[in-house]
Amino acid sequence: MESHLTEEALWANAVGGRLRSLQASLADGDPKQREAFLAEELDRALQPVPPSRHQAHLRALEDLFPAWEGTATAASGEAVASTATPEELIKQLEEVASGMGPAEREALVGKLRQAGLAPERSLPDAAEAIPEFSKYFGLPDGTAPDAARQQKMILGLSAVFLALDQLVWTLWRQLNGKSMYRKEAEFGRLAGPYLAGDSEVSSEQIRQSLERTRRLIAALLGAMGRSGATFAQKHSADLSPESIESAARIEKKAFESLEAASWRKYRELYREYATEQTLESQFQRQFVLSAEELLRGIGR
Repeated sequence: MESHLTEEALWANAVGGRLRSLQASLADGDPKQREAFLAEELDRALQPVPPSRHQAHLRALEDLFPAWEGTATAASGEAVASTATPEELIKQLEEVASGMGPAEREALVGKLRQAGLAPERSLPDAAEAIPEFSKYFGLPDGTAPDAARQQKMILGLSAVFLALDQLVWTLWRQLNGKSMYRKEAEFGRLAGPYLAGDSEVSSEQIRQSLERTRRLIAALLGAMGRSGATFAQKHSADLSPESIESAARIEKKAFESLEAASWRKYRELYREYATEQTLESQFQRQFVLSAEELLRGIGR
C-alpha cells in the first residue's frame, strides 16, 4: 500500500510514528525534558539521511504534524548543535555543498560571511594598501584610485616593463657579452610563482630583479649622451689639424714639405680611424665603457 510513497514520505511515516509514541509516553513529564527526548530521537533518525536531503525529509515530516510549525526543524538544529563537533559540521557542510550549483554555493558563502564564518571578499582600499601608488601618480591625499582603472594601468605598465626587460638584456649581451653585470633571474619566471604565493620566491627577489633591470635601463640611456660626447671629443682631437701637423713634423721625410707630410699623415689616420666600420666599433666600445661606469655608480 505504501509503494507509491516517496522515500521522504516513507521515512516521515516511520519517524512520525515513533515520535507520537514517545510523546504519548512522556505526556505527563516535564515539557523541556520531553522536547529534549523528541529532538534526540529526531536527530537519531536523521543520521542515516545524507545532509543534502535533510530539508526534504523534514518537510515530509512536517506534513504529518501541521501544528508543529517547524518545531522538528528547530529541535533537530538544537540536537545537532549540542552533539556534533565543529569538524563534523564542516564535513556535513562540505557534503551539502558538493551537490550545489555555483549560484547556490555563492549564496551559502554569503550567509557564512554574514555569520562571520568566512572572510569578506572585498579587497583593502588600494590607497591604504599601497600608499606609494598614490604618491607616484600624484593622487590627492586620501583619494583612493578607481580599482578597475588601477588594474588596467598595472596591466599596461607590466606589459611595458616585460618588453623592456627582454630588450635591454638582449641588447646588453650583444654589446658586451663578457660583462660581469648579468641577469641573475628571469623576472617572468619569478613573477608567476610569487603572485601564486610560492614561499620559494620572496619579495626581496622580485625587488632585486626589478632593480637590476632598472639600473641597466638607466645606464644605457645615460651612456647615449656621455659616450657621444666623449667619442666626439677624442675623435676631434685625434684628427685635428694641430695633432696631424705635430705627428707629421716627427715623421716628415727629408726635403718633404710639412704640408705634404701632414696630408700623408691625415690619409693614414683616416684609413686607420675614420672608416665607417672603425668609427662604429670605436663608438660602441666607448658606449659600453660609459655604461659600465654608470652601472658602477648607479644605486650607490
